Amino acid sequence: MSRIFFKKEGQKPSVFATLGLITGCLALLALIAAGPLYRIGLFGDPVADPSLYELQFKIITVAFRLMLVAAGFTFLGLLHGRFSSRARTSWRGITAAILVAVIAWPLGNLFYRAESAPVLHDISTTLAEPLAFRTLPGRTYEVSSPSDILGSRLEPGYTEKLHRAYPGLGSTPLGGSVPEATELAADVANKMGWAIVSQDLQAGHIEAIYSSPWFGLRSFIVIAVREKDAVAFLDIRAVSEMGHTDFGINADLIDAYTSALRTRVG
Repeated sequence: MSRIFFKKEGQKPSVFATLGLITGCLALLALIAAGPLYRIGLFGDPVADPSLYELQFKIITVAFRLMLVAAGFTFLGLLHGRFSSRARTSWRGITAAILVAVIAWPLGNLFYRAESAPVLHDISTTLAEPLAFRTLPGRTYEVSSPSDILGSRLEPGYTEKLHRAYPGLGSTPLGGSVPEATELAADVANKMGWAIVSQDLQAGHIEAIYSSPWFGLRSFIVIAVREKDAVAFLDIRAVSEMGHTDFGINADLIDAYTSALRTRVG
C-alpha cells in the first residue's frame, strides 16, 4: 500500500500512469459530450439538423479511441510502477484503471452492437399491413441516396434482410376488445419508460418515443391493435431516428415489450 499512497525516496509516479489518467479524462469528457451534453442540445437540434447524428457518432468514436490509448498507457504505467526501481505505483495509475473500466462498458457495448447488429433501423412485426405514423414525423429519406435509405423499408431486399435478421417477429394475441387491449398496451409502454405521444383506444393506435439512457438515441414507435377472428392482435413498429443501423436496439425493444405484454396477459 505504501507504494500507492506514499512517496518513496528516488521513486516518482510513472509517467505512463499520468498519461493514462490524462487521456482517460479526455475520453470521459468526450463521452459526456456525446451523451448528456448532446441530449440537452449543446450542438443544436438533431431533428432540425440530421447531420448532428454524424457529429455525435464521430465524438463517440473519438471517445473510444482515447479510451484505447488510455488503457494502453495505464497498463504500461502499472507495469512500470511494479517493476521499475525509479517509478512507483501511484493513485494516478489506479484512478486511470478505474476510469478506463467505467468508460469501456458503454463504449464497448455500443461498438460491439455496431459490429454485430444487422444494418436495419426500421423494425416491424408485420409488413403485410404497414404501420403508419399519424402524429410523429417518423423519418424522412433522400430516396435518391442509397446510403440514406440503407436499413429502411425503401432499401431493395429489405423484407428478406428483416426476416433473415429477426425471424421470430410476429403479431401478439391479446385478450379482450380492441379498446381494452389498447389500454393494456399503453400501460405496458408507460411502465417501460416510453413517452406516449398519442393514443386512440377505439382505433387501437398508439405512438411513443424511446430514448436510450446515456446517448439519447431515439426510436419512434407505433403500435396497432386490430381484431382478427374475434381476437385482438397487436403489432408494433420501431424506427430509429438516426437511420442506417439501430445497433439492434429496436428489435430488443420490441422483444422486451411483447414479452412484458405476454406476462400481463398470462
